[in-house]
Amino acid sequence: MTRRFYVERIPADHGAVTLAGALAQRIAKVLRLRAGDDVVLFDGDGEDARVRLDRVAASGVSGRVVERVAGPPEPHVKVHLYQSITKGERFAWLLEKGTEIGVARFVPLIAARAVVRPGAESPKAGRWRRIVVEAAEQCGRSAVPAVEAPQRFDEALASAPGVLVLPYESADEGERNMQAALHGEIDALFALGAVSIFIGPEGGFEPAEVERAKDAGASIVTLGRRVLRSETAGLVAATLALHATGDLG
Repeated sequence: MTRRFYVERIPADHGAVTLAGALAQRIAKVLRLRAGDDVVLFDGDGEDARVRLDRVAASGVSGRVVERVAGPPEPHVKVHLYQSITKGERFAWLLEKGTEIGVARFVPLIAARAVVRPGAESPKAGRWRRIVVEAAEQCGRSAVPAVEAPQRFDEALASAPGVLVLPYESADEGERNMQAALHGEIDALFALGAVSIFIGPEGGFEPAEVERAKDAGASIVTLGRRVLRSETAGLVAATLALHATGDLG
């Protein structure tokens, strides 16, 4: 398997490549690659550069671009996951797994019952970015999902693109499950090219928030009879959306 690495910018065709710092040490000392080996570089914009190494040392790695090609295709319908921030490592886990399955954009959501309320300049932002970059490297994506600054619920609701879906643990018996709601909106999903999924915090959404989502045109859905943790609900809902649009399963 050809190793993949994220860089800030990939060079032009047949351009020289120099890698330094932690990445050079990783290539030389951890992975023990050698001159003559190929690696793939990507910068998150959907294109890959295959690079043949000609010098490998912990102090620096150099090579030359052999070819630039389009990376693996991204989902036809972009999933925007408005995920309430959970305590501990659970939000980081969701970022990693969501990147692996194909989520296009994460927006940390601050709902009324939120326990964790970081500001827009949260020191966690840099770590969240590293998590999605490393997950993209691992799973073979050439596009890196965006991780936006935290948004309050009403702000997020007003700017969310595409079809809006809000899973709600207290949904009425008459509410559709998420699969049925997505299939009912399948033409709109492909026409708009996006679905925005809102996931509540550990204490759930307040009824008033659910009503405001309804007024904004969101489908209020159920994910089943069992009560899921917030991050589990986010991953399940994103998986169902990608499956409904033909990108998983």
